[in-house]
Amino acid sequence: MRKRIVEYVLPVQDEQSLLARIEQELCWYHNTHYAHLTAFLVVPHDNAQVRAQLEQIIGVFRDRKDSQKPDPNFKILSPAQPDASFVDLLTRLDCRLPKLMLLPHLTDHDNFSGLADSLRSTAALLRRYIIDFRFCITAERLPQTLPALLSELRKLSESPEDRNLLSRFPVVEVPFTAGGDDSAQLANALAELWSRWPQLNDSVNLSRGGFVKHFYALKELWHLARIMNQEQSVEADIAKLRRGYGVEAAVEARIAAFDQAFLERYASLGQYNEWRHSSNSVVLEFDLDSIADTYECQSPVFVDNRWILERNSLELATDKGRKS
Repeated sequence: MRKRIVEYVLPVQDEQSLLARIEQELCWYHNTHYAHLTAFLVVPHDNAQVRAQLEQIIGVFRDRKDSQKPDPNFKILSPAQPDASFVDLLTRLDCRLPKLMLLPHLTDHDNFSGLADSLRSTAALLRRYIIDFRFCITAERLPQTLPALLSELRKLSESPEDRNLLSRFPVVEVPFTAGGDDSAQLANALAELWSRWPQLNDSVNLSRGGFVKHFYALKELWHLARIMNQEQSVEADIAKLRRGYGVEAAVEARIAAFDQAFLERYASLGQYNEWRHSSNSVVLEFDLDSIADTYECQSPVFVDNRWILERNSLELATDKGRKS
């Protein structure tokens, strides 16, 4: 599966450039087999221009896409407490549910002050509509704001009504600009967040990018290398992952320092088991079944704790087992 994530920050002043960019994305979508396209529509403020462009973008994608292709997934990042009329507009857009998701967006600009109350009040509004929603929390100043974030999430775990908000855990974003120059401190903060709230696993695939999604990729990549007995190549694979973000050299260097801190502190089976998936419905970023399918095998096969993919190797291992 080829995945592509595009992002539009609204309103866009040059509509001709906007249409040209959509055409470019559609060209990729039409010409790529087994493609999956996700469009994030970022709405920092709600006004008439923004609403018109939301309708335009989704309408163009729907009208111009190949009839054999499924609708792209649209993720709309709205203000933390969207207006009721804005939500009503989204429910009337020409987009087949559940291809559209609303992500009310909160940040740590105010040290997450009142985050739990904001989630409660916004959820009370959104539950009146048939709309798929999940909260998005951006921690631009992690690890400084981690204690406040953990405290606010704990508040939501204290009553059955509030725990429902955590059953679909918020998408947590930590931009590659976060954390200052202390990569080890940032890695420790993410590890603590994951150990306290393993439900992060259930939401990470909705992330646009940043250190949370990268941390997830690191732990899955390390574990995949381990079960395939290829730990010696994991650093090269991580470097390839890092280069794939297409960021500038200074940012890539920050990510490389974070990777080193991860490998030194958290590359162990004990840590992996602490952070493993809590839900069977989660689709792994490194989907083991997909990899196995490329070897004409329906699922991974383990023999003596080794992952056997090649048919000949599997037959040899099976013969050995029978003889013993």
